[in-house]
Amino acid sequence: MLKHITWTNEERECLQKIREENPEWSYRQLAEHLTHTYGTLFTWNGVRNRIRRDKAKKENEIAVKGYKETVEILQDGSHKSDKLLQMDANQAKDVKYLLKAHGFDVNEWELVTAKNNIWNVYSKEDKVQTLYSSKITAKPKVNGVNWDEVIKKLKTIPPICIERQEKEGELYLSLPLFDMHFGPSTYETHKGTQTEILHLLDKGYKEVLIIVGQDLLHTDDFRGRTASGREIGKINFPKAWQDAAMFYDPIIKKSLQISKVKIMYSKGNHDESMSWAFVQYLQAKYPQAEYDDSFKERKVHMLGLNFVGVNHGDKKKEVNLTENFSTEFPLEWSRAKTREIFTGHLHHERVLDKGGAVIRRMPTGNEIDDYHDDHGYTTAHKRFQVFEYTEEAVKSIHYV
Repeated sequence: MLKHITWTNEERECLQKIREENPEWSYRQLAEHLTHTYGTLFTWNGVRNRIRRDKAKKENEIAVKGYKETVEILQDGSHKSDKLLQMDANQAKDVKYLLKAHGFDVNEWELVTAKNNIWNVYSKEDKVQTLYSSKITAKPKVNGVNWDEVIKKLKTIPPICIERQEKEGELYLSLPLFDMHFGPSTYETHKGTQTEILHLLDKGYKEVLIIVGQDLLHTDDFRGRTASGREIGKINFPKAWQDAAMFYDPIIKKSLQISKVKIMYSKGNHDESMSWAFVQYLQAKYPQAEYDDSFKERKVHMLGLNFVGVNHGDKKKEVNLTENFSTEFPLEWSRAKTREIFTGHLHHERVLDKGGAVIRRMPTGNEIDDYHDDHGYTTAHKRFQVFEYTEEAVKSIHYV
């Protein structure tokens, strides 16, 4: 006699009927009855598994049918939505997918919280179908930044015309002031650094490179969030912006008086949008300077024959950066006599000579915020570095 393999609807209904009529029967007795009825060998184990699957299916169908989808409007204007969704694990992590699945326009709403619990439901083919009990909170983008409007307002800033003095020197000056974190840090925090730089500028230079960004500001919005949306605590954002302006304005003015000036925007992981906007403010105010405000991860500027590469260092290990810079900037790389790559992010100093370049992780003189204090990141020396170059080599490194 052939062993029973696949259950038909008739066999399943028969099993259910004889169970209801003979509740005291064992799995073995049920199997013997089915074997006699259909002429195929039913095993007690097969009958037991069939009963368990049908029971689980019935329970899930009841649960799905009874699932109550809800939408709740909270006092602060945010909406809570609870739905049963069919999606995969990647979609469960996709912010735009979740917003759309719950009926929110991704251009008008932003995700605040999300919690997805798996529901395993048996299909008619006895296969598992994964559903998610999805609960999200979404908030209108009422405080979103209209960058077109921001740029329009920045262009109304009256430009300052700086009269050039005859004081050009023989050296180049680079100011890689990374991780200043205005917010926890204030103008008073960095005033001493500003003073040291202003004294250096008295010497006169061929060109001054000013790198702006690299977590100039502690957060990227008024809600205390970084560029990735991570909440790290609110700051007095208008004051942070004002402090940054108070720091850079005198340095840029004096640099324009004595040399050619290049201002390079460099992305940070805390403030990539707001520090870019700050560079737009500088560009409107000091149009005499040359600007690179592109939104690129890695950048290079040549000071004479000195290759000055810049990257924040939050995405790729600095030890591997030479391969990117040599590939992405082959002309600058090939004609350089000295190659240096500057990174930040980790708030402490490190120098690595590898692959034809010196990679410098820059220290910072910023204030310690609550996050770094809680995690014990309090031991690094508090200082900045600025660099003087001859036409083809590093001349001096100043701690400021």
